Amino acid sequence: MAMKEHSEGGVVVVQLSGGFLGDPEVTDFHNRLRQLKEDGSIKVVADLSRVDLISSAGVGALVGGAKTLREIDGDLKLANLSERTHNVLVVIARLGSVFHIHDTVEEAVAGF
Repeated sequence: MAMKEHSEGGVVVVQLSGGFLGDPEVTDFHNRLRQLKEDGSIKVVADLSRVDLISSAGVGALVGGAKTLREIDGDLKLANLSERTHNVLVVIARLGSVFHIHDTVEEAVAGF
């Protein structure tokens, strides 16, 4: 999995691509969110448009990231879920009420 990021209006957008399956991807993502938190960047959007596979470990990393940021009045919003990723997060894991899910990065950023 690759991670790219940029800032839009004070919100960090992290674009993930490839498989979000386990180590080292989950560890890299978790460490990056921890670093953003330490740097004071607590508004984050995960752009999942290029994630082709996500495992339970990947789902756990997203849940843990949201929890970490919410503890300090921040948030992790999700954007651009593929049909497969949507099915894993919302239909199978039933996490639709846990995350703020948006169709586009722009909508997610505007949601802050």
